[in-house]
Amino acid sequence: MRGTQAAAVKRSSRTKVSYGDQSAQLKEIRAFDPDHARWSFSSQQATLRRLTLAFAAFFRRVRAGETPGYPRFKGAGWFDTVTWPVDGDGCRWDSQPEHPTTTFVRLQGIGHVRVHQHRPVAGGVRTISVKREGDRWYVVLSCDDVPVRPLEPAGAVVGVDMGVASLVTTAKGRHVGNPRFLERSAEKLADAQRDLARKKRGSTRLRRAAALVAAQHRAVARQRLDLANKTALELVRDHDLIAVEKLTIKGMVRRAKAKPDRPGAFLANGQAAKSGLNRSIHTPQRCAACGHVAEENRPSQAVFACVTCGHTAHADENAAVNILRAGLVLQTDAQAA
Repeated sequence: MRGTQAAAVKRSSRTKVSYGDQSAQLKEIRAFDPDHARWSFSSQQATLRRLTLAFAAFFRRVRAGETPGYPRFKGAGWFDTVTWPVDGDGCRWDSQPEHPTTTFVRLQGIGHVRVHQHRPVAGGVRTISVKREGDRWYVVLSCDDVPVRPLEPAGAVVGVDMGVASLVTTAKGRHVGNPRFLERSAEKLADAQRDLARKKRGSTRLRRAAALVAAQHRAVARQRLDLANKTALELVRDHDLIAVEKLTIKGMVRRAKAKPDRPGAFLANGQAAKSGLNRSIHTPQRCAACGHVAEENRPSQAVFACVTCGHTAHADENAAVNILRAGLVLQTDAQAA
């Protein structure tokens, strides 16, 4: 009983544990660990920083009244990324530069590991992370002093509406389809999940089946990411300014933002937002022809029909035109300010 009371008092003491406190404890822990050199001190500090950020986000969500989502302990099966904040402190990129054809990374406690480098590294390596995805391992680099290659002016602007039936719709009427990769892989994924459900807990076969399910999900995620990256790159190359919607899920409010995806494009998201110009514009219900706003203007997901002036259009195209106009207004107002 006494122990239970003490635990309750400890839980309600509201004691704040800072990153500095944990870092000091880490020094003491390493002093009593005879094999502490298998990890660099800076990489363990980087993990503590990630933990601090996770709890800071948790308490921010609590204060905001959102679903907080308490940070979950990550055991060996969930902890997938290790970061070294400085190249040369516990980790060294291109650790065998004299090798004529192969790149190596040296990891403290492991040694030199060959890397299949898919493209040249630009700039100076600053931080190095090793990430596990299933049975594959990746080295992630962040670099300083990366040479900038400005794009030539395109002489065009565009508004973009994110949709469901179409991934992206522009104000010019271009639709980028939504391939629904998950639905296309549903049969394979269902077979893999049924096979997983039949395996005995703790067995080698269960681990293999779980790895297969995870691989199916990763394939879908990579297909989605590839399509999004290629679409974004094409928009960036062809336009000087891209106006996109800022979708706030809570209350489903849409706001316009001008996004500076090209060198020289105007930074409306920042200057405009500070001056109160990033305001709700009701892009789905506003008529691009007369400006009338009403829910009745959108009788279905795909159709826009203004009840005032009779203007009809694809609903996403109409919204994209409104987003572009709002982005241009943000640009003009903030430039004047």
